[in-house]
Amino acid sequence: MHLLYVDMSGNVGRSDETHFIMAGVAVFETGIHHVIQELDQIIARHFPEREPSEVELHGSPMWGGRGFWRHVKDRRRIMEEALGVFTGPSRSNLRAFGMVVEKAVVSPDDPVEHAYEQICTRFDKFLGRMYTRRRQKQRGLIVVDKSRYEDTLQGLAHAFRNDGTRWGNLRNLSEVPLFVDSRMSRLVQLADLVSFALWRKYEHDDLGLLLKIVESFDNEGRVYHGLYHKTEPGRACDCAACASRR
Repeated sequence: MHLLYVDMSGNVGRSDETHFIMAGVAVFETGIHHVIQELDQIIARHFPEREPSEVELHGSPMWGGRGFWRHVKDRRRIMEEALGVFTGPSRSNLRAFGMVVEKAVVSPDDPVEHAYEQICTRFDKFLGRMYTRRRQKQRGLIVVDKSRYEDTLQGLAHAFRNDGTRWGNLRNLSEVPLFVDSRMSRLVQLADLVSFALWRKYEHDDLGLLLKIVESFDNEGRVYHGLYHKTEPGRACDCAACASRR
């Protein structure tokens, strides 16, 4: 089984933000422990006086130096090292997914619904390709950070299971999503860092963090299936998601 850990960046109700982002980290079940170990080792190197479980990797507070991170000088370095697991020993078990939605483009529809339908569909197709290409029949389970959108996502999951998405039925997903506290899940924290890297690129035109992981988004034949950008039709966008489809 593959698990897709999901987190989000952006606030649907804020008029000063143009994007909503939903990102995921897909990992094969036997690789979960190794990814957690790698992330805990990073925390242990920087904070030897603390138990790794006491330190939450959370993009926005780390970047802005809030709360626990207020007096930590190497915040960005720690973020980069954590995202480095995508190119470390666990890289073969990891795939990134990122759904970037320009809120005005989908209005009056809900960008949360749009992003969730996309990430479910793309994760399902990723699992389907594994069977087609490698004859590996895998099921998938989605694990989401608890948020204000929990009720919305639960309702969508039931609808997708019964009626499918606009692109067809989801054939490889087991059960509705599970919701967890991000403080208890290193993999949700990693998904948060992926989401924040996308946020920095699309909301602030800062590619720094995203460059560390762009090759880790699910891709095949130079097309980034796992990276999606909903923008104005016909707009000339040179991001990896759009450029790979031209």
